[in-house]
Amino acid sequence: MDENVKIFYEIFERRKSIREFEDREIEKEKIDRLIRILQRAQSAANRQPWHFIFIDRKDKEREKLNEVFTKEGFKNAPLVIAACAEPKNAWVRKADNKNYAWVDVSIAITEMISAATAEGLGTCWIAAIDPEMVKGILGIPVGIEIVGIIAVGYPKTPLEREEKNRKKVEEIIHYGKW
Repeated sequence: MDENVKIFYEIFERRKSIREFEDREIEKEKIDRLIRILQRAQSAANRQPWHFIFIDRKDKEREKLNEVFTKEGFKNAPLVIAACAEPKNAWVRKADNKNYAWVDVSIAITEMISAATAEGLGTCWIAAIDPEMVKGILGIPVGIEIVGIIAVGYPKTPLEREEKNRKKVEEIIHYGKW
């Protein structure tokens, strides 16, 4: 296996949800690279129906935002990113009228999480929030939806491969038809 391919797969083996972070700031260069990944992410028909709000520990909104987190560790993350969808700008599948805004935002965040792992940063996708409360705290306009908040920082425990309870391949993969 090519060395670059091996490194790529090792990143995915190390990725895990981190809920406890070191008291250490993230270097600006790393944040800039994560932003670049978000900007370059794929989206249906290249509509890019997303907005990302970066909130660090020093921002005045952060104290109020911390109130929505159910885990103490998230409050200590040096950076949280509110991932938002803008459905009116998304591609819509004609066959069933499904709006792809949330899919597109999820793709961008997933790619950013992988990049963060490569940078040695831990992340956790936080969905257990009150979206209306978050919208009020962050001044998010009507028509924009909160997909989730991503906590980012240096993990207290190393990013190492761990065994996870996963479904068997036979339960999730189908060949040819269901």
